[in-house]
Amino acid sequence: MKVASGLSGIWAGLVALAGLAIDSWVCGHCDARTAMWINLAVWAGVLVLAAGGVLLLTHVRERRQGMPAWSSVKKRIALTILPCLVAGVGLTLVIAGRWWWNVLPNEWGLIPVIWMCFYGVALWQLGEFSPPEVRVLGAAFILSGLVTAAWFQADPYWALGLTFGAMHILYGIVVRIRYGG
Repeated sequence: MKVASGLSGIWAGLVALAGLAIDSWVCGHCDARTAMWINLAVWAGVLVLAAGGVLLLTHVRERRQGMPAWSSVKKRIALTILPCLVAGVGLTLVIAGRWWWNVLPNEWGLIPVIWMCFYGVALWQLGEFSPPEVRVLGAAFILSGLVTAAWFQADPYWALGLTFGAMHILYGIVVRIRYGG
């Protein structure tokens, strides 16, 4: 059973909260057209930093345990979550393009919902290879995405940052206590 490092969950959560702080501060001082690009840049940066940290910390943990850097299980994991990531990125690009070319309605506020829901589905699928906490985290992201779609469209990036931040930190603490690392 594959278990990510507990520290990697905490890292991902802290990066998400930092992204939220940066996004909120910068976008609070610019026009809507500039804010769109800042949102994309900040959250793409959060993705790269969080994923990079997760991969590095998990690799260090696995190396200490004598596990291989790449295996058929890891390939299956990557192929399992790839459709969710492609769909999330694809819908983000479609919405950003529609917004850029002034195709109405503006669905910019749905991007955090899409990210939360697709990430939740990817985690749910990852639960096939992981302890039950991963499926719980996936279900929590799906639920958070749906709640954000229903009630928090005024500022969905706050919901995104707080959800990714708090849930990853909580997950990281639970994994660290239960499985170490």
